[in-house]
Amino acid sequence: MATSPRLTNERIEIALKLLDGWTGKLTWSRYLALLELDIGHKYTKAALLRHSRFKDAWDKRRWNENPDRNIEKGFGNHGLQTALEKIEKLEATIERLENENHLLIEKFVVWSTNATNKGLTIEELNKPIPTNARKNFR
Repeated sequence: MATSPRLTNERIEIALKLLDGWTGKLTWSRYLALLELDIGHKYTKAALLRHSRFKDAWDKRRWNENPDRNIEKGFGNHGLQTALEKIEKLEATIERLENENHLLIEKFVVWSTNATNKGLTIEELNKPIPTNARKNFR
């Protein structure tokens, strides 16, 4: 695995401008993903926090977080707004899929319990679907 280049003062400035223009919920995963897009290299939380300018700005931003801040007022740009919207959409999708998965697991437990109570074996439950019945599912 290739390592990222050293965090220069110029890269710290980019990281600080991204932080200054941040809107919405500030999380490390979101921040690092967008920083990678801006800089073109992946950095870790630990690498950034080793720089006192960044650490101070991060701490201050987290303590004074204001989710109603408008992106146009800071250093934001259309690309940042688009990326943030995409992240929010993906997080909503993940939440929805996790919920659906939970419901399917609950349904499986009910079906499994009912099948066991009716005397069905694992072999019977795992029996392949007949070819002509599979056509109805497509």
